[in-house]
Amino acid sequence: MRGQPVAAYRRRHPMREDVPTMTMITDSSKRVIPFRPNDAKVVGADCFYVDEITWLNGWNIELGARVKFNAGCWINGYGGLVFEDDANIGPRTLIHTANHNTDDPNRPIVEQGWESRPVRIGRDAWIGMGCIILPGVTIGAGAIVGAGSVVAKDVPPYAVAVGSPAKIIKYRFPDKAPGESAGPEVGR
Repeated sequence: MRGQPVAAYRRRHPMREDVPTMTMITDSSKRVIPFRPNDAKVVGADCFYVDEITWLNGWNIELGARVKFNAGCWINGYGGLVFEDDANIGPRTLIHTANHNTDDPNRPIVEQGWESRPVRIGRDAWIGMGCIILPGVTIGAGAIVGAGSVVAKDVPPYAVAVGSPAKIIKYRFPDKAPGESAGPEVGR
């Protein structure tokens, strides 16, 4: 499909009814190629540079300047998703803003509808390869999420979080750690 018009892709896609709600970025893309005008609101310049297909699903995605997605990301923006300036998303990362409701034991999960919660990726945050970011999470400015991490809770600015579930292991700049004072007392 590389190099063919978007309309040709939509005609051949096995889920062609769903394709209008998706945005595809290919290895030759330098910016979003929208299937629908409101898929992503690009508020900054130089937003994408990817090596192979990355999917942006949903219509409620806002992109700051110089946001980078690496190869093979899957991004669900139905619940609201903001990428602040200079956010860097590693390859094969999944970001979800919606999930199944599971409250009724007498109904199948697939019949219970969805719960949507927004996600925010802060300025200059770096999400490592193969991470999963769950609905309702905020990744703070300058934070780093280690490869393969599953993020179910907020990551504060400048924190380094790793694991499943992701846990904070340190701060990039101890004087910026929440609740800690700068100076020689930090880390004692």
